Parts: sequence; structure tokens; C-alpha cells
Amino acid sequence: MGLDQYAYARLPEQDSAEVQPQFTWRKHAKLQEFMERLFETRTGQSAADLNCAELELQPEDIATLQAIVERGELPESPGGFFYGHQFQDESASEYRDRDLEFCQWARTILQTRQKVFYSCWW
Repeated sequence: MGLDQYAYARLPEQDSAEVQPQFTWRKHAKLQEFMERLFETRTGQSAADLNCAELELQPEDIATLQAIVERGELPESPGGFFYGHQFQDESASEYRDRDLEFCQWARTILQTRQKVFYSCWW
């Protein structure tokens, strides 16, 4: 039990059930906090509404995420036990290279007709 996170690409006409995640994370609380803040800003909904939903990522979102990861400034998460907040600094450090790989992948995908999405389940 806990926070599972996914990123995937799909064509606009595809259903999310038709695609497989290209990136997965487990209890990466700081990444979740970044995505929750983005979700709230973009949709006006509560961060809790991101659970089992999807967030379409734009090129500027990826650029911001990459800069924050490179500087080691992903936001602190108040998340709780299911988010693994008690070891979020360690997770951010361990996932740093993967996060940067994701940003590069997402930039490449966004240059095609596909869209990039983030989703989570907790």
C-alpha cells in the first residue's frame, strides 16, 4: 500500500487504458508534491482529486520540473505515511537521474503528436 506514480504518452484519440506507463515511481513524495501543486493550479481541484486521475504535462511543466530537479529543489511533501514522506529526501536523491531521464523523454515525446500524462494511485 502506498503511492504509485506513472508517466505515459498517448495520441490525443487514444484512451488511457490502451497505453502502458513509460516511467514508474514508488513513494516519490517530492515529485508527487510538485505534480499535486501543478494539478491544483491547472484545474482548481483539490490535490486529492489527482488520485487515479491524470495530469497532462506541457513543455513548460517539464522545463520547470527539470530545473527544480537539477537544483535539488523539489518541494517538501507533507504527504504522510502512504507517500513515504519520512524518507522523501532519500527518495528524491535516489530518483534524481530517473527524473531527469523522464524530463528528456517527455520533451522528445512532446515534439511528436503525442501527449504526456502523469497519474498516481494511493
